[in-house]
Amino acid sequence: MDRPKLWTKNFLMVCGINFFTHLVFYSLLATVTQYVIGHFGRSQSEAGLAVGIFVIMALVARLFAGKIVDVMGRKKILIISAVIFLLAVVAYQFATTFSLFLIVRAIHGLTFGFLMTAANAIMADVVPDERRGEGTGYYATAMNIAMATGPFIGLLMLRIATFELFIWILVFAAFCNLLGIFIKVPTPQFSQGDQKAKLRFSLNDMFEKRALPIAICMFALAVGYSSLLSFLASYTEEIGHGEVATYFFVVYALALVCTRPITGRLFDRLGENKLTYPMLILLVIGYFILSQASSGWMILLASAFIGIGYGTVQSNYLAIAIKEALKNRKATATSTFFILMDLAIGIGPYFYGILLGYMSYQTMYSWTVGWFAVAIGIYYFLHGKKVAARKAISQ
Repeated sequence: MDRPKLWTKNFLMVCGINFFTHLVFYSLLATVTQYVIGHFGRSQSEAGLAVGIFVIMALVARLFAGKIVDVMGRKKILIISAVIFLLAVVAYQFATTFSLFLIVRAIHGLTFGFLMTAANAIMADVVPDERRGEGTGYYATAMNIAMATGPFIGLLMLRIATFELFIWILVFAAFCNLLGIFIKVPTPQFSQGDQKAKLRFSLNDMFEKRALPIAICMFALAVGYSSLLSFLASYTEEIGHGEVATYFFVVYALALVCTRPITGRLFDRLGENKLTYPMLILLVIGYFILSQASSGWMILLASAFIGIGYGTVQSNYLAIAIKEALKNRKATATSTFFILMDLAIGIGPYFYGILLGYMSYQTMYSWTVGWFAVAIGIYYFLHGKKVAARKAISQ
């Protein structure tokens, strides 16, 4: 039997939207602090606020976006969000005071949350169930490539040009999100009575309980991963290889892209457990190498292991969240998943900062190896055991 087609026009467009949205996000993530300190003359903590307010507002948006997207339709919310997202990027050019800059960052974060919830829901609709792991993997890879290229482009532009010129480059990237105009997606239909009931918000509307177990697994994983996003540069400086940090995420992305065609298909053929456990072990090995690194090649080797391990497991978990949810709750399921992931990345650095008051960076990464071992146990008890039981019954 022929497999259903994956690389459709709609799938390519939604992958493009995922890439360009995150390219803007990661480019600004790497440059906003320097701009706030240099241009507005603000402190490190205020620069941190400029970064954090974006993440906080994105998190707030996700609490309501899943329900709104499910009720009002994916394409409508996607286009509205893409337009406001574009205008927010343009507005950075005209934010002449720090207060205005924070307002723009808040609006930008809010639209980011809605835009990505709509895009994730569209991806869930256009990927065939038989190729769920493969399709979700390629979709996540678009974000991983942006994560590697965004900071590189941003920091390079700050060295060779002004922030204002850099913003106009990002305007082009934000404009590309209007690809959503050409996407064809089904719009959910409700009767008038159902529509009124559906628009009432409750805790159940903000979280999809079927996706919550795997979202908790993602939370545990992302807490550990946040140590990499926040303290990698400081750690590599401490061990005398600071220049290698520039290439860490480039190697990370290359390793993930090279293995993605294999891992995506293995997920669909073998099932989540047979792929996820080896990838989690690969992640543990990567962090162990990083914690013991004494040379540049060890750091880059660790980046390859972490890229394949974390990148694959992240897309596996997202595919599981979509798979577990009811058909009319897929947007809420993806929203639930990313709420917990964003929350972990937001609070993780705070807890790691506390740990660093009592230990070195190297010891902190050694402790993180142990944390990922705990994360494997969390996956087993919340999802892996259930999958194994289902398989045993079906046999």
